[in-house]
Amino acid sequence: MIKYIYFLAFLLASFGKIEAQKNEAQKIVNEATLMYKVEIKDSITNQPVQNANSNQYIIYTKGFSSRSDLITSIGSESAVYDSKKGSGYIAKSYSGQKLLINLTKANWFTQNAIFQQLKFNVTSETKNISGYDCKKAISKLASGETIIVYFEPNIQLSNQDYTLAFPELKGLPIVIERESKGKKFTYALVDIIYDNVPSNLFEIVQKNYRIMNYEDAIKSQKN
Repeated sequence: MIKYIYFLAFLLASFGKIEAQKNEAQKIVNEATLMYKVEIKDSITNQPVQNANSNQYIIYTKGFSSRSDLITSIGSESAVYDSKKGSGYIAKSYSGQKLLINLTKANWFTQNAIFQQLKFNVTSETKNISGYDCKKAISKLASGETIIVYFEPNIQLSNQDYTLAFPELKGLPIVIERESKGKKFTYALVDIIYDNVPSNLFEIVQKNYRIMNYEDAIKSQKN
């Protein structure tokens, strides 16, 4: 289940403040924190999956640096990348086990390639969500699964090299929906914070982590 949550999580980008962004020209945001609630429901019954709706996805961006945290009831994952240096890492912590995967620039774009290359059909449908005037966009993965994004076109994140970057959509995703293997995953924006983002959030903390390179981590997942 975690891989599907994280898979969806690669679909977010851009920023804005609910009270301040109506009727503005596109706003480019360089530094902010985005907080999303993640809900998982059964596709047939539409009932919440047990212990799966306290999940959060948080994005931090500051200049060339970005960080995304997936926080669940069983553990957490963080993906950090510096687009100027061309390096980053993924840190995972589940059931007392900690793993840190170092990433090169090539590793980073391999990890996110499927989302970087998605093509969207922006429909004529509009919807007001939490004060945002959103447009509806639809895309399909190679597997045939459909992804629906309601986005605010007047807000844009300056950093487009982070895990949730969605280059095809020029705007801020407010709600993202995807169905996969009998479950419906929904990401909904709940808050945007414009306060200064501490630089130490992007630093590597190696203590108590098992360290691997990207290629070895991929091999271990296949075994």
